[in-house]
Amino acid sequence: MDTKELKFIRLGLRNHGSSTRLRMRWDCSPRTCAAVTTMLPVESQVYHAKYANNEIYNLVPLPEPTPPQEWTCLYPGPGDLLFAPVSSLQTGGFSGGNTLSNQEMPVNEEGLILDFAFFYERGNTLISPYGISPTTLFATGTSFEELEEFAEACRDVWFSGAAGETMYIEPD
Repeated sequence: MDTKELKFIRLGLRNHGSSTRLRMRWDCSPRTCAAVTTMLPVESQVYHAKYANNEIYNLVPLPEPTPPQEWTCLYPGPGDLLFAPVSSLQTGGFSGGNTLSNQEMPVNEEGLILDFAFFYERGNTLISPYGISPTTLFATGTSFEELEEFAEACRDVWFSGAAGETMYIEPD
């Protein structure tokens, strides 16, 4: 499949049975969109952010080659999906594994892992105890109604817990 053909992706929470459609932003992040397209579908344990605020994310292996930063964002809004290569130390030091999911964490030789970060409400920041972390925004929401419904499932991950739940991203 020509990577330019993929205009939309679907991001969801498998056990909650909830998802939202996102538009790939080829106009602003073409190299990131191309890299992500080759990775799909992806699915792994979901986590809820602590510092960034209204964010769910999963951790997957970085693609090779890893695209450079493109359309960087520091204050993501509802429906924004970010491509964030991070150090395993920034994700709680999961380089040897994760006690929440018993999942082996896919860090590369440099100790980096890919954080697919999805934001479901306003009031977010990528400024944390690790400093300022501008990250590539590569997909955006397409429906406010669908985003609001999906945000309810994301809030449930925060309040009820993430154990046993997975976040997936697939072509739509």
